[in-house]
Order: sequence, then C-alpha cells, then structure tokens
Amino acid sequence: MQWYFEPRREQEPDDDEEASLGLASFPAALLQRHGAAVLDPPQAAVVYGWPAPRSTVYRTRTLLVSPELLREEQVYRAIRNALSEIGLDLDVPEREGTDDLRPGLPVTVVLVPRAPADEMAARPVVVDAWTALQTLRAAATSPQQAGLTAEAVAQIGLEHLLIGSAITGSPASEGGGVTGSPASEGGGVTGPASTDSYLFGGCDARTPVDLFMDAPPRQSQGRCAERFGRRPVIAVLDTGVREHRWLDVHKDPAAPGGYRTDPDGFVAVDPAMQNLIHANGQLAAGAGDRPRHLIRYPWDQPLTANRLIGELDTDTGHGTFIAGIMRQSIPDAQVLSVRIMHSDGIVYEGDLLYALGLIANRVAAAQSGDMTLMVDLVSLSLGYFSETQADRAYTFALWQAIEPLLDMGVAVIAAAGNFSTRRRFYPAAFADLPAPRGVPLISAGALNPNGSKALFSDGGRWVRAWATGAAVVSTFPTDVDGSRDPEVSIPAVVPPGVPVPGERAALDPDDYSGGFAVWSGTSFSGPAIAGVVAAELLAGAESGGGLSLANSGADAAVNRIAHALENLGWAG
Repeated sequence: MQWYFEPRREQEPDDDEEASLGLASFPAALLQRHGAAVLDPPQAAVVYGWPAPRSTVYRTRTLLVSPELLREEQVYRAIRNALSEIGLDLDVPEREGTDDLRPGLPVTVVLVPRAPADEMAARPVVVDAWTALQTLRAAATSPQQAGLTAEAVAQIGLEHLLIGSAITGSPASEGGGVTGSPASEGGGVTGPASTDSYLFGGCDARTPVDLFMDAPPRQSQGRCAERFGRRPVIAVLDTGVREHRWLDVHKDPAAPGGYRTDPDGFVAVDPAMQNLIHANGQLAAGAGDRPRHLIRYPWDQPLTANRLIGELDTDTGHGTFIAGIMRQSIPDAQVLSVRIMHSDGIVYEGDLLYALGLIANRVAAAQSGDMTLMVDLVSLSLGYFSETQADRAYTFALWQAIEPLLDMGVAVIAAAGNFSTRRRFYPAAFADLPAPRGVPLISAGALNPNGSKALFSDGGRWVRAWATGAAVVSTFPTDVDGSRDPEVSIPAVVPPGVPVPGERAALDPDDYSGGFAVWSGTSFSGPAIAGVVAAELLAGAESGGGLSLANSGADAAVNRIAHALENLGWAG
C-alpha cells in the first residue's frame, strides 16, 4: 500500500463554486426507495437574502432540527405557524428517554400534511423538505412570526442522503449506480468514462479473486494488553459485515440476524447500539416518515434489492471489504462494525448523526474509566454534496456530531468521494476546518497501484491524505453468490470425495465463495489511512512516554493521536 499526507495548499484557489457538479443525477428507483429527491437549482425555490442553492440529494419528508428549538415553545409554535401557510405541520417523534441521545445533537422531525380546521376541508399538499425549509427562511424575515429568527432557522436543515464511496457499475442500478463518470452526465465529453478502466465483466466494479495467503497473524488479547495497554479500536460505520474467516464472523442461524462474532475476534459488534439505531428509525417511521427502510441488525443484508433479477446490490460486501483492509494493515486492532448503510450504498443523515452520537457517548463512558468501551478512530466511507458552499451555516448537523469526537481525541477519517471534482464532499471536506484540540478530520483520496492519483478520486485543497484505493484486494463475504452464471459451463469428471463443483467453467462474475475481491474507490483509501494511524498508535504505546492505550481520559487520547500524527508527518 502507498500513502502520504499532503500539506494544505494555501496557494490553491478556493474554487468550489467553479468545480464540476459531482453528482447531478440519481437513479429514479433509488430516490423512490428512500423517499428522496435531487435539488435542481434552476427550479428550486429561493428566498431573498439566502444563497442560491447547488445540487444535493435530500429526503423529502424529514428535516434535521436542533432539539433546543423544539423545546422553546414560542419558536416551536412559530415554526408550525409558518409551515401551516403551505399546508404542512411537524410531527416530532416521541422519545421515552434521552439517555441515548447526545445533548444538542440535531434530531429528525417529520413533515406531514396539516390537519384541517373544523370549518375547512382538507386540501392536497406536496410534502417537500426544501420548500418547507425555504418557507421557514422567508418567515424569519417577517415581523408577524415572533420568535422565528434567521439564527433559529439556521439550526434547521435538510436530511441529506449520503452515498458510499466505492465505484459501482451494476447495470441493474441504471447504468452505473450513483458514482458513474461525471464526464458522461451531460458534460459534452466523448470517449472512455473516468471509471471505465476500474470496471470488470458485465460493467461490475467488483470481481472475485483468490488469495494464496493466510490471515495476517494477530497477537492475543493478553499480549496486546501487555505491550500496548489494549487493542486499538476502529469504528467502521458502514454496511456491516458477513461471514469471513479472516474477520472471525460466522454464519449462525440461531443468532439474531443470522451471524455471530468470536470473543476477541477481529470484528466486534455492539447489539445494544444497533438496537438503538433501529428504534430511532422506528420512531421516525411511526411519525409518518415513509418510505423509510430500517436497519435492524449489524449484518450486511440483503444481497439484492430486486429478487426478480437477483443482481447483487451495488454496495453488498462494502463493510466486509473495508474490515479486510484493516485486517491486512493493522491485525492487532479490533474493528467495531456499526451498520448504518443500506446495501445499495445509501445512508440517511439522521441515522449517521445518531450513530456518531452513540459513539461519542461510548467514548465518554470509556474516558470516565471503562476503557473496554474506547474507540480510537472512526472510518467513514460515505458522503454528500452540500447545497451551498457556506457549509458551516447550512450543513450544521454533521459537524455538530463529528466535532465532539475530535475534541475527545478520536480521529475521524473520511473518504473524499469518487466524482473527479474539487467540489466539497462532506464529511471529508470538514478537513478544511480548524481541528479541535489539534485532532483533525482526515480526508482521504485514492491512488492507483502505481502511486498516481486515481482518475475517479475527488481532489482540491481539502483532500489532505492519499492512499491506495484502486484495484484493491480485500475480503468479501464467502456466503455471497449472485444470479449471474459463468458464460461457459460443461460437465467434468471430478474424483469422488473432492469438494469442488463437477464442471469446467468460465469465471462466475458474482460468486464470492472464495472470500476475496478486487474493488476500487476512495471508500478503501480512508480505511487504509486509518490503519496507518492505528499502527502508529501501537508504536507509540510500546515506546512508553505515557502513550499507553490503557490510559483513560480525553487528554490522554488527544496526546496519543497528536503524537502518532506528528510521527507520521502530518502538517496540521
């Protein structure tokens, strides 16, 4: 693996507004499945005094709102009154308690048609979050809406639809999923697309391979405690994992969700955290957020969103592949797998915020004394394009969830995206903001195997780290076999008792029973950088100097990360 950090290029112009759109279209079926829409700037409603929007993808029936606004009766009443002008109302999901909710973290509220007054008949309305948000912005300038100020409305935002940062190419997803070549989307460019060289048979971005090696050796938990204080923990918020011998994940029909992990296995899950994520989604669905696909278990499922054709979903195996990269780069670590991504690569921003809040709660508990709960790094292979360049003002929610982690000494590594653009892709573009207490968010772009920057990778001065992310070999679930068959298959004589298929065949393009695959994307550069940083944490812990991973408290965590990054050459 090749990698390096890149100093902030102050001399490079900040040309985000002049960059290519990145994501200008989205498969219609995917939007319908997740209750979302693409914001089309030429047709979008605008309000005087607020910046004109850029394209983004958002969920139409939900908004993210600061909980303080919902508790201020005058402001809450003013919000509802303003929305009533367009026939809408808010349904705030009732929570039985707030112990699991990070204080101040924005919550998902649901837009619903307003109930008619007794003397009025019901009227049809279009439930659209962007129109609702613009209505609130307009109302903030009206003296009639007491309590609804521009400052208050700035704490209300769209719930963006985030996408995984792996190259996709399944024909079943309408010609390349959501990460196809920007050059092919009306840019007037002819010839090969920027992702063509990263695709395999059937235009699939993945292909099965085999590997002539055992899993990288891993020291016992006791030995790690003796040398380093404990294992470093990397939280991977992604599709979850499935069966693989390298990851200590096994199929078990008797276990919840059908899988289990080994004690002190390379991959661990947190069932309590996963149950809370599911319950939080149920609250929104119960308040009228439909369609909303819930995430129930920590395991990557289903294999396909369309059983009639049986094509594997674009991001099936995504989390397993990432965990395998970390097994190769830092075998003495432990991956905490948290499922928030659907197998079609989609993440609801509200789910991500909630999961990050749970991680922060877990870290706070660890730093209070129970270091078995500690998380040292968070890996995010997902993102979205904001509707405006002034992200601190309008994409307030995600930074509010990430900043506390950085403040507690948890490094966050985020994929830069695969759209061949300088336009900021969040959360990776938060790397451009000052780092709380010196602990940065690290954005990761992709390199080709020869060290050149991959053609598909996003760039710009906000991309601060680069690592191999093209044609990467890693683990893939051994229980995944899609509907495609080999182009040629004929009977063959196999000796009795030999456990192999009785045929001669061409390559089966979606049979991953061998357990490994080749794939490309900045999705895999981020985990590679996380592995580099985690390995340096181990080196620091073994060297002494108060850097043991057993030391609790935020100051100790900040010192460990700062020391590791300094040794690696990070120029903060």
